Amino acid sequence: MSSRARREREKESMRVAIMEAATKIILEEGYENLTMRKIADAIEYTPTTIYNYYKNKAQIIEDIVLKIYTDIVSNIQETLESNKDVSIDRQLWLIASEFINTMVGNPEMGKAVSISGTEAMVGPKGSGEPATENDGILLLKALLKEGQDQSIVRKLDDNAAEIIISALLGFSIYAILSKSYLHENWNGMVDLYAEILVNGLLL
Repeated sequence: MSSRARREREKESMRVAIMEAATKIILEEGYENLTMRKIADAIEYTPTTIYNYYKNKAQIIEDIVLKIYTDIVSNIQETLESNKDVSIDRQLWLIASEFINTMVGNPEMGKAVSISGTEAMVGPKGSGEPATENDGILLLKALLKEGQDQSIVRKLDDNAAEIIISALLGFSIYAILSKSYLHENWNGMVDLYAEILVNGLLL
């Protein structure tokens, strides 16, 4: 491994440690009590070191949102690649199911974002930026258009993809805060929600 690659790996490891420490503090003490000094103490570094990575705590939340977004898009892309021969309505169902299960797969970070009160639309530019141009939105828009071209999906508003993502995000956050994802019939709940959502898109 080159020295440059090693440095990048170390930086990424530090960012993950900071995000995990921030998440723990938010869950235990609330977002308003999160400080760079508390994060530094938790990972046994100086506050100056934390400021080398983040200028403020809001930027840490943006990175947490980015991590969640990256995991969601990666898992959806992998799922669609494995199911590219199934019908459009089934692909949409798989997107909805994968989105929800990825969100609840890291409930601590999802809950921390919710508690922080920041804008939680998942997007690559961070929590405070529009998500209309990110890979996930573009992927969903392309699939909806393909469904319309095949006369499977009804004609939808240009903002349909963003509305669908918001609906999935809302259900996921609710599941995290209520701990519904621990219910014995959780998979059935996800299946039903995905079915209701997708059926509303079809002709």
